[in-house]
Amino acid sequence: MTKLLLLVSISCALQAFAFDADRAIELARTLAGDRFEGRKSGHTGGKLAEEFVADYCREIGLDPIGKDGYFQDVPLLVTEQQSASFAILGSQLGRVPMTEGLDFAFNTHSGSAYFTRDIVVAGFGIVNAEKGRDDFGDLDVQNKIVVIVRGVPTSAYSFEDENTRTHTLKNARERGAAGVMWYAGSMPLAGAAIKEELYDPEMPLLYIGDRVLQLALENTGYSIESYKNALKSKAIPLTTDKQAAINVKVRQLKDRTGRNVCAMLYGTDAVLRNEIVVVGAHLDHCGLNSGKLPYNGADDNASGSGLIGELARSLKERGPFKRSIMFVWFTAEEDGLLGSKHFCEQPTVPFGNIVAMLNFDMVGQGDGKATVVGLDQLGEFGTAYADSLAALTDAPKIRAYQGGGSSDHASFGEAGAPPIAFWSSGEHPFYHHFCDDGAWLNPESFKTVGTYSEDLISRLANAQQSLASRSDSLRVLSHIAVSLDVDGFYVDQTGTVSTDDVIKVAWLPFDVRTTTSDLINRCALVHDFCAGKKISSGGLKQAVEAHGKMEKGIALAITEAALYKRTSADLIALSRMGLSLVNLTPGADADKTALTEQSVKTLKKAGVYALLPLDYKTGARVNAWESNAIVTASLEQFAATPSGIRDSLLTSKALVLLDVTNEPTTEQVQTIRAARQRYVHLNFGESFAQLRESDHKAAFRKLYESGFTHEDILCLTGGNLRRFLNG
Repeated sequence: MTKLLLLVSISCALQAFAFDADRAIELARTLAGDRFEGRKSGHTGGKLAEEFVADYCREIGLDPIGKDGYFQDVPLLVTEQQSASFAILGSQLGRVPMTEGLDFAFNTHSGSAYFTRDIVVAGFGIVNAEKGRDDFGDLDVQNKIVVIVRGVPTSAYSFEDENTRTHTLKNARERGAAGVMWYAGSMPLAGAAIKEELYDPEMPLLYIGDRVLQLALENTGYSIESYKNALKSKAIPLTTDKQAAINVKVRQLKDRTGRNVCAMLYGTDAVLRNEIVVVGAHLDHCGLNSGKLPYNGADDNASGSGLIGELARSLKERGPFKRSIMFVWFTAEEDGLLGSKHFCEQPTVPFGNIVAMLNFDMVGQGDGKATVVGLDQLGEFGTAYADSLAALTDAPKIRAYQGGGSSDHASFGEAGAPPIAFWSSGEHPFYHHFCDDGAWLNPESFKTVGTYSEDLISRLANAQQSLASRSDSLRVLSHIAVSLDVDGFYVDQTGTVSTDDVIKVAWLPFDVRTTTSDLINRCALVHDFCAGKKISSGGLKQAVEAHGKMEKGIALAITEAALYKRTSADLIALSRMGLSLVNLTPGADADKTALTEQSVKTLKKAGVYALLPLDYKTGARVNAWESNAIVTASLEQFAATPSGIRDSLLTSKALVLLDVTNEPTTEQVQTIRAARQRYVHLNFGESFAQLRESDHKAAFRKLYESGFTHEDILCLTGGNLRRFLNG
């Protein structure tokens, strides 16, 4: 009944709210106008945009809550590109001049250069001996221009950290490169700022498009596609017979800052007014190129800035609210989230009082629908709200927060405030392109994102219970973690399914005498029940994907003994009915019910995974099941296993699923260090639901104390599992 009432309430609210999409898009188009020169942080156009927003806040009656009225200064490196030209030499076509914006775009904080240098190609630019990848190899890059293709190899390891612009630039600099050219797609990305600590005033850095890379690969035997595909499996450093003729002039602008614009709509409840809902969007974009062509950033992110401006007006009109609502237009997001990071480090309000941070980035193009990420971070409130949204006819896409992110909500998440992100669904074709102008903004996208977000903000601002996060970053990680209850529940003759906030394993009858027909009927009953409750029952991979959408999911499983002597046709039929897991018999009885080699092949081909107990037969079973093997044990048991066995499992194709049943010791977590970004998953499925968050926190605290990084923990609690299931 409560869910039904909430659904009706949301439906009525969406029709009654004061949010005006036309006003929002008008604001966005104004901010995307040429007068603001692309709104680059620390530049004249960026300063004008900050003052425009502050005047707007004053006009609609929001109170200033910055350090200097509405403003909070943010220190940052500011540079200005004054001229640029670039050509490829040595081609069979002769000297080929390139066009800025179509073929190349210098990075924000590129250095200056006037020279011609040989070109070499260093694959993905990744170097990590522990993970067995070195894209540079013996390539001589000294005083040369290095081409790096953005991408990661197909591997059991995660390379998301090593693939970053920061890491690949460091690798090239350490080897003496004169400059770096990154390739990310057919069109070069403008902006793409270099961190201040890596700024070299004499090192040119740029993004390139198809034409440049194809010419660089001329006479190497590779096309762009064949080279990218080959890099997936091995490093291929290339020497070329081409040169880059670069002439770029960049100057540093001293004593410049960006400014966050901060405004408050104060709540009226004597107690809850101290709790704050932060509504944010980045105001900055890429500015002018060397030809003074403005990159106006209408979608990225005049759209978000205009939308929260209209939210501020409409919410003030609808108020008052119990809680305070703070609006922040962040500077220097394009420089690496500098504005939001500075706010989180030096907040203008008590950071622990923040209920949630709602971020709006690129809400102006697409198919007219909305995507919202992170409602799971709001606990029971967010889960109930997500369930009610999902029942609407034109529901937004709902996604769980999986950590990180390339917009300002990520700064808040790492600092411990629940991060929620809105964007418009569908294509955003002009990302960091000079064509991203106000004429192409989609009013329907503004309307959808605006009305849904206004409803959520209003409910957060008026919720009766205390919601403040108290700056708990471990709590944020706890909501990200994916847990499997392998013990699960037994599928009875009604097919009734039990679910909670973990992925449950649904066990089919263990008795070998149960006919295959009866097993198939049980599967059908389960699917019928799940379909009526919108529960995923298609398999383990599908259940994990459902978890990422804040939906429930189960995985059908059976014991090896129950499959003993069944035919290949039986096994195929069961797999088609969603059988996802087979639990292999442990210990001395293993040989009595062992599946035949042919049965194992049949199940592997059908995508069924084997749950392997950690015992003396594990190694042989991993060899048989390969990438369909899931080794199950407690972390305590795994740590007590001889190191040789541990190491062989951690470097195998199997997933090592380790249940954390007690607060781990430093010695225990050190046993998985080498494979922390490989196929190891720390599982909390055996914890009681009401204790799971505290169990998570205790484990994460120990991991941090033992030198594991934030990225390591994201891998160990979901990232590695998803990568294993995705092959």
